[in-house]
Amino acid sequence: MSVLLALVAAVTYGVSDFVGGLASRRDTALRVLVHSYPVGVLLTAALLPLVPGDLSAGAVGWSAAAGLAGALGVVLLYLGLATGPMGVVAPLTAVASAVVPAAVGIGLGERPPPLAYVGVALALLAVALVSRGPGGEAGRRPVTARAVWIALLAGVGFGCYFVLLARAPESSGGWPLLVSRISSAVAVVALALATGRVGRLSAGVPRLAVAAGALDAAANLAYLLAVRQGLLSLVAVLVALYPAATILLARLVLGERTGRAQRLGLAVAAGSVALIAWSG
Repeated sequence: MSVLLALVAAVTYGVSDFVGGLASRRDTALRVLVHSYPVGVLLTAALLPLVPGDLSAGAVGWSAAAGLAGALGVVLLYLGLATGPMGVVAPLTAVASAVVPAAVGIGLGERPPPLAYVGVALALLAVALVSRGPGGEAGRRPVTARAVWIALLAGVGFGCYFVLLARAPESSGGWPLLVSRISSAVAVVALALATGRVGRLSAGVPRLAVAAGALDAAANLAYLLAVRQGLLSLVAVLVALYPAATILLARLVLGERTGRAQRLGLAVAAGSVALIAWSG
């Protein structure tokens, strides 16, 4: 069940990133997040009865820290998606977001079955292959060193978010999602106010911002349920396959090309999922 939930989270994260990236190309990333995060807070609060639990000091601490890490990750990711090709920025972010929790999980004593290690290796290879642009390019936008660093730092932020959220006590139910979302929202709004990025969104962007916020909240719930049923080192790697959805939408909607390496990467990703599921 944890594998299925992790894949649901991956697909939902991928669609959310695509929608958020589109919005950030039409307006500033911070202004988009200022409008999308409150939507995420409201939806998360509405979903809270589905995962009942007791809020404790430990849950607040881990969740608030997770929210700050997630806010850093999403700000950098939206910035990267707005300036670089989605087909490169999303996968590079995924590599870092998978390596951090996988290393932490194993460091904390998790011992996946031997076959699962092969699946993890294939998954990391998959996101590396997918991150290669077709023919040395990636769609219509050039790959720059700035975009690469932004993507990797965004991945570190997301990786820390996954780790910190997983550390919240299971008895806290869905409260960590709400606390982390509020923490993220406060951080984003404060940053937007400090940089003067608060204001009305461009025409057509509000709907994209609302959709991105709702999808991200749903993905967070799927991840939390997955990591409570499975190993952090495996769940996080499966969630890191989310660029497949982003790339597919970028190709269908924006006309960004996919090369042979990217198509091979998607096939390898499918194989990695099968191995991890079989090992479980």
